Amino acid sequence: APILGRVSSQPTSAWSVGGAAALQEHAPTAAAALSGLVALWPASVDEITLTTVRMVTAEGLGLPPLPRPPTGPRRSAPVPQAVVMAFAEQFGVDVAAIGDQLRTAWLEAMGRAAFDAALAVYVADLVPRVRSVLGTLFGRDEWVDAPLVRSEHARLTMDEFIHEVALLDHLDPVTTELVRLRGARQHHCRVCMARRDLGAVRAGADAELFLALDDYRRSTLDPAQQAALALTDALIWTPANLRARDVEAVRAHLSPAETVEVVLD
Repeated sequence: APILGRVSSQPTSAWSVGGAAALQEHAPTAAAALSGLVALWPASVDEITLTTVRMVTAEGLGLPPLPRPPTGPRRSAPVPQAVVMAFAEQFGVDVAAIGDQLRTAWLEAMGRAAFDAALAVYVADLVPRVRSVLGTLFGRDEWVDAPLVRSEHARLTMDEFIHEVALLDHLDPVTTELVRLRGARQHHCRVCMARRDLGAVRAGADAELFLALDDYRRSTLDPAQQAALALTDALIWTPANLRARDVEAVRAHLSPAETVEVVLD
């Protein structure tokens, strides 16, 4: 049976604190971990490639890019930038459409740096989306970034962020799982689509509920869940241009803390 919807009792001022302030207020440890990702410069990735990645990925979405490293006197990049640009642009526009040809070209161009460079693309894609959506929901404010730091432990920095987001518990487990599965289906991730969270299942989620994801706006999912899923879609497909009705639904049916968690999820 669908859970009855609820209406947020948060004062209007709670939605006008600014995106950066809202993130810091409702998810401080995740905010710190996200800042670590912004400052991350994988040691195996040269400055020209990181600059290309950060510019192309964000600009393909119509979003401001993350800070770039200072470029040195080098006249040419050590890896083909046409491949970097193609991979980064496709990653941002629709990561599921990266095919064998582009993936092979990326692996050949990047060599042993392929994983860390792909992680840099992920950060360049994720963070501008998060900032733009939080700014739309809570108001625009200033994001203060630490200087870039070269690191041999890029994977650990990413793992820390994932861990901190997983610890957030403002959302109920069923809504959290619906958000995760909606993202997995949009990205066509076979591994993520095949998984089910035991906490959500124990809380009452079943196959019928999960099937409602594909047409959630006309489903019996409650208004809070529908608002969370619409926000998920917007973060994936239109982060620079959220629809007014979706913003209104989020503010009506989710608390600010729940909203920040949906964005991070």
